Amino acid sequence: MDTLLSVEETAFKNSLNDRVKGAWTRAQWPELMTVVEKTVAAVTSPIVADKAVQIDNDANLMDVFSVFDKNPLSERTAFKLDYNLINGYLVLPANSSQDSVFVMGNQVTPSSYGDASVDGSETTTLPRFLERYLLLATIADWYKSDGQLEKAIQQEQMAEETLALEIDRVERLEGMNKISVNTYPSYSFGVNILTTV
Repeated sequence: MDTLLSVEETAFKNSLNDRVKGAWTRAQWPELMTVVEKTVAAVTSPIVADKAVQIDNDANLMDVFSVFDKNPLSERTAFKLDYNLINGYLVLPANSSQDSVFVMGNQVTPSSYGDASVDGSETTTLPRFLERYLLLATIADWYKSDGQLEKAIQQEQMAEETLALEIDRVERLEGMNKISVNTYPSYSFGVNILTTV
């Protein structure tokens, strides 16, 4: 049975981890979403805000998709809050009465796939919906490193098509592509310029 050389193993792990990190942020994958409770307070440095919390370098949260007043996974009455992301901080409007918020976003990408822990078991499991993409993408990287550019281009196209299909699945099945339509208010003489439902 052939075994990987340490150089090949390192190259494979680097390719795998690079591809995972790239795909992780390409869509709002339901399988990777998390809700984290954060306490907001006054901040004076490096920004000045009445209600803010630092979220960059957070151990549990990578991207911010929405902010709620209550946990949206367990409370039916949770509603979205207005917020801004400024210099690594999540900032609420100055008139906000919230002391804590629930932030919905992506989980943090594991630092390294393919490394075993001390007892020999894998430290992390690859997200199942990315398996085919990662297989095709790492093969494309191997072909590139081996100088087989035509095969690499072909594998890269197949990998991107696979990832596009997964993104389409998320948008279609998870209902994440809802279209919202704004309407204009009526004029004082009672005629609507545009009305949509």
